[in-house]
Parts: sequence; structure tokens; C-alpha cells
Amino acid sequence: MKTRSIKSLKINHFIAFIFMCMANIACHAATISTHHGFAYITNQGEDTVSVIDTALNQVVDTIKVGKAPVGIAVSTTLQRVYVSNVESQDISVIDASNNSVIDTIKIKGSPVGLALSPDSKTLYIADWFDNRILALSTAQTNIVREINVGDAPAGIMVSPDNQWLYVANRDSNDIAVIETTSLTIKKRIKVGKHPYGIFVSASGKYIVSVNVKEDTVSIINTKTNQQKKVNVGYHPYCATMSLDEKTLYVTNTQDDSVSALNIATQKTIATINVGSTPEGISLDDANQRAYIANWGSNNVSVIDTSSNKLLSNIKTGEKSRAFGQFILRR
Repeated sequence: MKTRSIKSLKINHFIAFIFMCMANIACHAATISTHHGFAYITNQGEDTVSVIDTALNQVVDTIKVGKAPVGIAVSTTLQRVYVSNVESQDISVIDASNNSVIDTIKIKGSPVGLALSPDSKTLYIADWFDNRILALSTAQTNIVREINVGDAPAGIMVSPDNQWLYVANRDSNDIAVIETTSLTIKKRIKVGKHPYGIFVSASGKYIVSVNVKEDTVSIINTKTNQQKKVNVGYHPYCATMSLDEKTLYVTNTQDDSVSALNIATQKTIATINVGSTPEGISLDDANQRAYIANWGSNNVSVIDTSSNKLLSNIKTGEKSRAFGQFILRR
């Protein structure tokens, strides 16, 4: 009887253990599927886009696009990825469901920065050499509006309410504020020297201009119009902000680092060493990760934003840039 009871007890424990393992696996799988994203990284030196599965942190696909891809914009709604190809003067449209190029939109100019409206109905394109912005219908790509902005427009981003398009004009040292319905400039905001990257926070409260030649970022409160310049690393390039609007991350191309700033105190809370010549940066807030495209080392650095520590480097293509918001959810 005693032996039989011990055997029965062991069997019950084993069954319970199996059920616990299955429950953990199910919960883990649910987490992955809920927070599953893909980072699309433009590789300017080899005319490709690397696709990183952020659940695995590895490249799962490489897509051939136009010549010298730089800018990127993604739409979870449309499951589309838009890539600006500077030298072939066109936009590659990628179907994210199978990572194939389904369209190429010719642009008479040099497209660099890209941004999608929150409803994914309009793609905005910064024409670097012709100093203009193109507004293109994603449903009918032959419908295009345009407006002249400042000198050498680079980073662009749309406000969350879809009312305003913000354009960083590098050689004019300002941000053009454009009303999206009329496509007219309503005001200009003077910032630091050579603004390149730009970011608009999740609520639209903050605009961040990355001032390359001044080693600063301009943090602008859209409610009060107050502007504060904060020192970062050497030759900063791009920026992104956490969803809770508490932390700003800035790539410093000549320091090979990322600065993490506390928005409330506007002080640097961490400096994280990454790959060589970091440029584009996007956050995967659900998984507390930042992804940084490194032009010089041909890879992507992954930072744990809960600890602001470097986790890994992922090999991509030659001269990775990923200029824009590049993480897409499926």
C-alpha cells in the first residue's frame, strides 16, 4: 500500500508539472504573438532592407529595393512598408505579409525622410534637393500634392491628431509647421544648427529637433511653445521617445552612443555605447527595447530600455540607416 501511494503521488506531481509547463508555454506564446514586431532596416550601401523579427532578434528576410535606400515608414493598418531610394529617385512599397516589393513610385527629386499620417491615408515625402514636401495618397499613388518648405528638408513626422506635419529643414535651421488639410505652412520654429532628425511624442505634447552641428536637441512643448535645448553627444542624428513621454533616446553618430534623457529634468540619465555611427532609432515599447541602425558597423544594436543596457548587436547589411519609424506590428 505504501509503495503504491508513493507511486501515485509521484504520478500526480508529474502530471501537475506537465500542466504548469504547458500553461507557461501558452502564456509565453500569447505574449510573443501579442507583442510581435518586425524592424525594417534600410541598407544604403547594398540597396536592400533587412527584416528583423523582434521576438527572435534576428534577421529573417532581406528585400532588394531601389538604389541607395535611406528613409522608412511603416503602416500596421495597411501592412505596408515604404522605402525612399535617393539615387534611383523612387519609393519602394513592400507588402509586409510576404516581404515582397509590390510597387515602385517614381519621384522627380531626391526622397529622404518619410512619414505616414496616423490613418495611413497619406504618405509624406521630403525631397532633399528640391526643398519640397510631397503628399501622396496611399490608395491612389498618382494623386500628389506638394509644397515648398525650407532648405534641405530631412526628418518629417505627423502629429497624432493628423492636423500637423512637422519638417526639419537642415539648412534653414528651423521646423516648418504645416497644416495637413490645406498643406500650407502656418509657422516656423527656429531651432539649433542643422536640424536633421525629428520626433513627435505619442500625445503630441512634445516635438524634438535633433541639431547635428550643435550637439543638442531642442525639446519643444506644443502646449506652451516653450523650447529647451539640451546637450547630448557628438554629432547627434535621430531621436525617439517612450510612449509615456518620460524618456528621450538620441543617437550620437560620432560618439557611437545613444543618450537617454529624462524629459522632466531634461538631464542625461544614461549613455549607452552601441555600434559604429548610429543613425536611425525606434522603440519597441511593448518589449522594452530600442533598436538602433549603425551605419559604420553594418548592424543593429538592441538596448533594454528598462535598464538602459546594451543587449546585443544584429548583423544587417552595408551602411544601415533606417531613417524614420521602422518597427511594424503584425
